[in-house]
Amino acid sequence: MKLVGIDLGGTGIKAGACDETGRILDSKSIPTGLGDGPEAVLDRMAQLARDLGADKRVGVGSPGLIDHANGRVLESPNLLTMQGVPMRREIARRLGFAERDVILENDANCAAFGEQWCGAGKGESDMLLVTLGTGVGGGLVLAGKLYGGPGGMAGEIGHVCIDPDGPPCGCGRRGCVEQFASATAAIRRAKDKGLPRAKPGDLVQLSRLAREADGPERALLHDIGRDLGRGLGMVVCLLDLRTYVIGGGFGAATDVLEAGIRVGLRDRSYGDRLQSVRILPAQLGSDAGWIGAARLALS
Repeated sequence: MKLVGIDLGGTGIKAGACDETGRILDSKSIPTGLGDGPEAVLDRMAQLARDLGADKRVGVGSPGLIDHANGRVLESPNLLTMQGVPMRREIARRLGFAERDVILENDANCAAFGEQWCGAGKGESDMLLVTLGTGVGGGLVLAGKLYGGPGGMAGEIGHVCIDPDGPPCGCGRRGCVEQFASATAAIRRAKDKGLPRAKPGDLVQLSRLAREADGPERALLHDIGRDLGRGLGMVVCLLDLRTYVIGGGFGAATDVLEAGIRVGLRDRSYGDRLQSVRILPAQLGSDAGWIGAARLALS
């Protein structure tokens, strides 16, 4: 059986086909072209699905808060053009599918489902994917199934408050994890520390310098990891999760963030369980979203 998934992003649409074990058969990527309007974006998504051989069902991942009942994106700052569009219905119509055969889900949840299926979380029935990018996203898998909660917002680790007096967040509150541990926050914190050896915005170089020597770059990434770990500590207390997969562009620095993450976990959790907590770098990269979306078509 061929499974097809689509990952809608603000700048690009990634899509692919895999078999029932998650083995990749084909993949494609095209510009989103939001400026052309929602109809054009929907046309592109449907054409990708056709090109990849979708004949029965298709899974779709999109940033933002998903209205599962009506198959649309309720709110997405990076996809304002697509807010309120009946995406599930319109893609189904274009493909000639029943509406129930287009499965729409949040993109971070899709990525978590992909990593748990055939990536870093393979074999783990319970895990949290944390994506470190422009913000901090999360996707939660419990007992081998995606868990979004009644409103679809479970797993939003980026908006756990770790310092009520911390910097303001785009969500309207202060001190959220993403204001301390996102790629955006890391760039800001590097500038605030005056790290001249790291070019502005070059997190690859910042991470490399942190690996090479025990200097200010390593100290900064330790602090960033600690702050992320403080957020994860609350998850440990609430759900007793033992597996955390770190993805997103800044997730490549997991190896130099981990020591700080474990300090933060000790700060904000309790009980003799931290030795069994696993902190793993994501394995599927930018394919995780469409792979997880394709997996949705399997259920």
